[in-house]
Amino acid sequence: STQLPSGLVLRGIIDRIDRAPSGAIRVVDYKTGRSPGEGWEAKALFQMRFYGLILWRLHGQVPARLQLLYLGNQERLAIDPTEAELRATEAKLEALWAAIARATASGDWQPNRSRLCDWCSFQSLCPEFGGTPPALPDTHTTATVLT
Repeated sequence: STQLPSGLVLRGIIDRIDRAPSGAIRVVDYKTGRSPGEGWEAKALFQMRFYGLILWRLHGQVPARLQLLYLGNQERLAIDPTEAELRATEAKLEALWAAIARATASGDWQPNRSRLCDWCSFQSLCPEFGGTPPALPDTHTTATVLT
């Protein structure tokens, strides 16, 4: 885990980290399913940029390679991140966390209906399905972004 300058704490469990004799770092994450379809690669690689950000902030070194290995179809999805990309990932996480903090303070949580709703067991509590979410607790603890 690492703490960003804003105080946001990031934690993640990385499957594998390789260090070359040159000192270059490669981060590998294994997926049991098949690789994502065309157009979904960016979402899949966000997790890897998240890991790259953690390692960069912890050790001051941008990983040379971030890669996903899909065991379901033996495909590999990889990027060689830049410091600018990791800074952009950090900014995205900070903005996401700020939006979560605003929603927590206001109690205004907007549902976002998608195909995933078909499998959700909380439809009875979701306004998108006519449900009423439970009240938020009066006190809030600091949270940690996990991936």
